[in-house]
Amino acid sequence: MIEIGTRNCDRGKHVSDGGRVLNRRTFFPGDVIFNEGDRGSQAFILQSGRVRITKNVSGGQRGTLGFVEPGGIFGEMALIDQSERMATAIADQSCVCIVITEETLKSKLAKTDPVLRMLMLMLIRLLRRVADDTPIPPDDLEALAREASARAGPGATQSGDRTND
Repeated sequence: MIEIGTRNCDRGKHVSDGGRVLNRRTFFPGDVIFNEGDRGSQAFILQSGRVRITKNVSGGQRGTLGFVEPGGIFGEMALIDQSERMATAIADQSCVCIVITEETLKSKLAKTDPVLRMLMLMLIRLLRRVADDTPIPPDDLEALAREASARAGPGATQSGDRTND
């Protein structure tokens, strides 16, 4: 049996998936999954929903680096190179993630060819350098609110709740 995690944190029970035990977490729109500068102890595979990856920019604002769609992995860089998180991950929609623990990732990496491990580290360092050196404009909060309203559809209130019309 291959174990990925040991329990479902949201329901407090094991979830089996083809002989593997998966630790799944559910996040709701606006939930911060992890913060830039945190020490990484978990990576995530997005099963459903969408996650926004942001970075702090001047004036205490955030700029969006990109989005993670279902099937994408995020949070892995801090586990591989033992550095702080380079960005913040925020649930852009309700999402379900499979949690990959640091121990699981380390175990899998230990079985990987040393040349490939070195190549991964070099690519991660390059990506961190590029992200640090590339200016990111602050998010336009009004445009983000309009986008969220458009996704919610007609009849949605400002908080995202549907009206009873």
